[in-house]
Amino acid sequence: MIQVNRFVTPKTSRFAQIGELSSSTRELVFALHGYGQLASDFAKVVSPIASEGRVIICPEALSRFYTHHRSRTVGATWMTSEDREYEIMDYVTYLGGLASALVEETSEEVSVTVLGFSQGCPTASRWVGNGHLKPQMVILWGSGPAHDLSDEEWDALADVPEILLVAGSNDNFLPEDRIISAEEDLRDHQCSYRTIRYDGGHELNAELLTTLFD
Repeated sequence: MIQVNRFVTPKTSRFAQIGELSSSTRELVFALHGYGQLASDFAKVVSPIASEGRVIICPEALSRFYTHHRSRTVGATWMTSEDREYEIMDYVTYLGGLASALVEETSEEVSVTVLGFSQGCPTASRWVGNGHLKPQMVILWGSGPAHDLSDEEWDALADVPEILLVAGSNDNFLPEDRIISAEEDLRDHQCSYRTIRYDGGHELNAELLTTLFD
């Protein structure tokens, strides 16, 4: 008889950082990458929003894999369908612990923003929905919140002052019906949200990204 058991073990994670944390840090941005990306690469994408007083943290998902075997290109994923419940639990715990440690290095007045791109969007919604992080703004770019959030998780998202749903006109991963569905979910759960559309595909637009943070 085969039994599948689970064992919790420490794991070393990594994150990319732009800017230095201090008591004078006024804004902390957590940017969650998409499927198959790495933290250092994603940090380059979001680097246009770097400014004095703003520190950007790009956590890397816990599971890495070869996106191309011949070139040995490596990417990371927040989760798969395998052992899904525990993968979600692991990354929520990981992100919560990381955020707590970093926020302690700032002042009590620091403003927190969570930016999720693609697969990072449902990840961000579950993390914020956990209730331990109290961001002033959540940006969901290229995807919507997780489709299976609990009432408690939705309540935590409803406490966020502003949620931005950002969608490209040529984003094949976020077609119109998924945008409408995400808007309905946010509206039905009394979230303060607005949708921002732009000409582009499934990628972060540097000009728009900078405008959002200006």
